[in-house]
Amino acid sequence: MDRYILNDNGTLTRNEELIFLKEVTDNSIHVPHLAPHVIKIAMPRGEYIKIKIIYSSHCWSSIYDCEQHNFKPMIIMDNFQKRVFDVERFKGSKKLPEFLTQLSNHRLYLTPSDRNYGVYNASMIIDDFAYTVFFTMKKNKGKLNGIRHSLLMRVESAYHAPQPSKGMKVNIFAVIDKALKGEKLKYK
Repeated sequence: MDRYILNDNGTLTRNEELIFLKEVTDNSIHVPHLAPHVIKIAMPRGEYIKIKIIYSSHCWSSIYDCEQHNFKPMIIMDNFQKRVFDVERFKGSKKLPEFLTQLSNHRLYLTPSDRNYGVYNASMIIDDFAYTVFFTMKKNKGKLNGIRHSLLMRVESAYHAPQPSKGMKVNIFAVIDKALKGEKLKYK
């Protein structure tokens, strides 16, 4: 499959050549700073858990709105959902890998949605908004670039959101423990 490189301005390149498309699937786009990687989390008893992280296109795109996007943007298909490049989300996504390496230092909550956790840095709330990352976590043993991992975190979306968001406060260690057992925390 041909993969296109997503540039900072929302354009695509392949072999250093600018590519113009009316529509493209999100899985054919490579975002270099959001390449899959493994992080290591120190658990309370001293052991380390390695987590492979993958990123959804929702970290750098937003839902297509024909009234708002009347300038004929390139459509990015996420299955059957139309999306468009979002400059602000893309800028925020540049900090995502580093943000997630510090996962245990941030506030974490279980969202009312049955599949997402939300995490944000409480010290960086500006005008009641904070860059918030929504993710799922499940058991997944494997290797990435020679590094073994036990869990898979899929970052579903990331954007500035009002804080505190609705949700149940949770601890990253409880999330990891449940995921290692093949379970999920229940929303109360």
